[in-house]
Amino acid sequence: MADGQVLEIFGLRIPVEYITTAFLAIAPITSYADQMFYVWRRKSSDGFTVDTCLLLLLVAMIRLFYRIGRPLELPILLQSASMFVVQLFVLKFTLVYQPDAWSASTGRPSYKEPFRRPFRFWQWTSHIKYYMFLAGCAGLLALGHLFFHSFDTYFAIIARVAVALEAIIPLPQLLLIHNRRSLSGFRFTLLFAWVSSDAVKFIQFCTDGSDGFYKIGAGIQTLLDFGITAQYCYYRKDHILALPSKIRAFVVRVLARRGAATVKEADAADAPTETAPLIV
Repeated sequence: MADGQVLEIFGLRIPVEYITTAFLAIAPITSYADQMFYVWRRKSSDGFTVDTCLLLLLVAMIRLFYRIGRPLELPILLQSASMFVVQLFVLKFTLVYQPDAWSASTGRPSYKEPFRRPFRFWQWTSHIKYYMFLAGCAGLLALGHLFFHSFDTYFAIIARVAVALEAIIPLPQLLLIHNRRSLSGFRFTLLFAWVSSDAVKFIQFCTDGSDGFYKIGAGIQTLLDFGITAQYCYYRKDHILALPSKIRAFVVRVLARRGAATVKEADAADAPTETAPLIV
């Protein structure tokens, strides 16, 4: 977007760059607020995978450390900072209200976790281990900056690692929905935020001449978003239950009317038709 563009809102002339920066900074809050309120209201994070928090925290952390050694656009910097803070709260909510993924009596995985990971990675029962792992990642990045801060190759590598991690952010949620055969616990508002933001990002990368690696990453992320959208269409019943109450009531009324019309059409088709008697 060209510098110097100005948008007039309620008589105020505001640079477009300021609006974009503010939008990106608050996007993490608006995207996950409804999901976390839903978790708090149900007192259960079942249906929302904690792996999403891991990927988002790592991506935000890498970008913040990247800014220490190399320039980073202000909107992306603010978005990364706000995302890191928001995801710490999301992680806390998800862990506090997380149901037991493993049966204490049998030791076998529940429907939520398809397999036990090596060293129970990111499946720990102790919450402190999650934060210790994040602290360890921050320490490794700090050491990398200490020894390789003068090498452009190092920053190029961690930038591509961030893009690769960001590309698979929707994957854990898609796998969780597939394993559970249910969308209960995952909010439509979060999916809408994912699809809209990732699609716009993909289009922007394709039109502004960005590096092919960024285009591929954004493309994969968008395809995974559409995969979850397809799951919403397939598990329509759970899809309706996950909608906000007013929208859910409207959809139920529409489907009820359509179902009633279908029943009437079927009854009319099955009803015997009266024929005129033959006159001999």
